[in-house]
Amino acid sequence: MTRDLRQYLQFISQAGPEYYAEVKRPVSPILEISALQEKLAAEGRFPVLYCGQVAGSKLPLVTNLHGRYDCWGKAFEIDPAVLRKEGNFAILKEHRKRQHNTRPVEEVPASAAPVKEVVLRGEDVDLGLLPIPHHAQLDSGRYITIGSMVCRDPDTGIPNVGVYRHEVKGRNRLGCFINPSNHGSYIARRYAELGRPMEIVLFIGHHPLVVLGSCMRGDMNANEFEVMGGLLGESLQVTRGETVDLPVPAYAEIAIEGTIDPRQWITDGPLAEWTGYYGEQKSCYQINVTAITMRHDAIFHDLDNAHAEHILVMALPHESNAFDAVQKVVPSVQAVHLFPPMLCVKMMAISIKKRVPGEARLAGLAALTSPQVKVAVVVDDDIDVFNEREVLWAAGTRVTADTDMHIIPNILGAPLDPTAYDETRLGRGPMDSKVAIDATRPIELPFETRITPPRDIWESMDLADYV
Repeated sequence: MTRDLRQYLQFISQAGPEYYAEVKRPVSPILEISALQEKLAAEGRFPVLYCGQVAGSKLPLVTNLHGRYDCWGKAFEIDPAVLRKEGNFAILKEHRKRQHNTRPVEEVPASAAPVKEVVLRGEDVDLGLLPIPHHAQLDSGRYITIGSMVCRDPDTGIPNVGVYRHEVKGRNRLGCFINPSNHGSYIARRYAELGRPMEIVLFIGHHPLVVLGSCMRGDMNANEFEVMGGLLGESLQVTRGETVDLPVPAYAEIAIEGTIDPRQWITDGPLAEWTGYYGEQKSCYQINVTAITMRHDAIFHDLDNAHAEHILVMALPHESNAFDAVQKVVPSVQAVHLFPPMLCVKMMAISIKKRVPGEARLAGLAALTSPQVKVAVVVDDDIDVFNEREVLWAAGTRVTADTDMHIIPNILGAPLDPTAYDETRLGRGPMDSKVAIDATRPIELPFETRITPPRDIWESMDLADYV
């Protein structure tokens, strides 16, 4: 079975109302959809939301596809018994295994590609046909926030896929803001050096694991389409673009083709961001749209940038990269986790089986090499990094502030963070000050014994037999 958005929605809808909900009434794309998500989040509810009727468009919309960390277990179809035994670490372990087991793409003709059921070119191109939301009150406009943009490295010829933000600028124009440290930004700057336009395809709506592959960080020679195949467990089917020489995922819902002149700039924003604050207006590229192709009943996939889902969709790639970085210097690393996921805070917990003094600091420094990690808390292997209470307990009982907290200034961070600064420290830039916290017990000195219940009783006890 080809794995796509529709297959996943059918699968997740059977998991129960905590995982999937259909909106009963028509909704406005102007602020209402985002407000609905926030209202649900206030009650601790994070289901996939399917909106069958969106004002101003004939197409349905789905959002909050990545609203729960354990949804990744559903997407990977991990055995529930394994999840019960290993918890969320089973998800991180599965992701790390699959992202390195890449698969080549399978090219199919346009006639076998659902994304080519409707083809709009020339005067027929109209972004207004899509139910693109205006997410927050002070946003400068409507944004495509979880489209996956395909371009091609002009030097290697390898296609690159990344998730950026795209403001609607007109019937056939989109903004394109790419963080300066992202691979897509390096590629765009190279096209500018060559004086050539950059062809792009922005595809919207696919299986969550395809979106996850778009969020991969690290290896700039990686082919994200092949990573997607590894994550899916089957080769990703692609077809050729109508107006650009780029591969398009055949089972995507929508594909927007166009070109960028990377020597020309327009403005983007403000936009409500993952930090919980509005990001300031920034310079961005412009996409001149040359074609839109889609399924005849396409489902528009949305993501609210200011919602916790924004952090969760990026969490696994950041965790996998951090695990690899820490493992190179501390082979006894046990697990890593970005927390707390329901708050947009870039704090990472790293558990290690400590062997010698100084290892915790080394592990923390390695984790901070990720631009998105601002605070690294290193704990012992008796602490479950997926349990926020345990991590905070370790930080509260195993940290001596003047010796166990290490501040690193002037390091590459997240440019959208409101505390980020430039080299003058007078303006916003790509740098930040980060903190590594050693919340491990001393290895060569005595330390108090942790209170734990008897393991045999704990593991054999079924609460249903008692209460």
